[in-house]
Amino acid sequence: MGVVKRRVTIKDVARKAGVTHPTVSRAINDSPRVSEETKKRIRRIISEIGYRPNLIARSLVRSKSRVLAVITPDLNPHVQPILRGIADACRRNNYALMLFSTDYWTEEKLSYTWVMDNWRVDGMLIYNVVYQRKGGSDIRRIQSYQTPFVFINKYLRDPKINSVSVDNFEAAAQAVNHLRELGHRRIGIMNGNLKSVDGVERFEGFKRALTAAKIPFDEHAVGCANYSDEQSFEEMKRILCQARRPTAMFCANDLMAVGVIRAAEEKGLSVPQDLAVVGFDDIDAGRYFRPTLTTLRPPLRELGEKAVDLLIEILQNPRRHPEQIPMTAKLIIRDSSGLVVPVDQ
Repeated sequence: MGVVKRRVTIKDVARKAGVTHPTVSRAINDSPRVSEETKKRIRRIISEIGYRPNLIARSLVRSKSRVLAVITPDLNPHVQPILRGIADACRRNNYALMLFSTDYWTEEKLSYTWVMDNWRVDGMLIYNVVYQRKGGSDIRRIQSYQTPFVFINKYLRDPKINSVSVDNFEAAAQAVNHLRELGHRRIGIMNGNLKSVDGVERFEGFKRALTAAKIPFDEHAVGCANYSDEQSFEEMKRILCQARRPTAMFCANDLMAVGVIRAAEEKGLSVPQDLAVVGFDDIDAGRYFRPTLTTLRPPLRELGEKAVDLLIEILQNPRRHPEQIPMTAKLIIRDSSGLVVPVDQ
């Protein structure tokens, strides 16, 4: 059996440096009570003997864990780039991360408060897609814990809530304006569902953009497909049966755009010659689909990074004013809307 290596402790550092272990602790925390010469000596010794501070012990002393919690309804591909951004920002700022995955339709407030009741975290990042126009009792309950939190993509029209989200209104306007510039006046929408943040905002943004462009809104050119390509396929077949069908469709995600294109092709229509299509999300398959998919690319990784940065700012300055940070999606023009550009854009 091999020899088990003993963990290097703060007392080992103190003994080698000829100081007390509280002095080592102060040096690690860059206290002005320790001279620069002593700090340099202690840091050199720490590097030489491989000392690593015990984060759990430090958290008990400071009443800070340097751990952030992220709560997400699931771990679908859309969430993964956000989580990568969160993890990168946590690593950069020397925070650990705890991930909690719940279910879309469970009692949200129970999952939030369960984390705060059972885990020692400095703050929470809540990725949540359930639609709410007002904060409600669950928000007040979260606030009662006095644990800082930031919502990611939460639909809260409340200036007192910190949030980072994709600007769905501006993104929908980009889609409508692109189709308008191509000459379309009969533009429909394939929506997700109106219980989701993205479904509500993209639908409202679509209608606002039509109004701004002086294009009439046609309720008969509206489908609701719950972000599913199969449901979108069926909804689009219904829409295409009308005598005055739309010449362009904005889809609230790329999977629904695929369903729309399949339905058009089944009806003998050509995309984009007979029907222009714009999606949302820029999934990897969109650039290899035929026709390649015009879409809106949300800055998902940056969304996660920005949420962590905002939460850390709140931890450092609890009195700062709440902030709602919108992030802009990028329009990626490919074949499905009528302009042929390189596939790798």
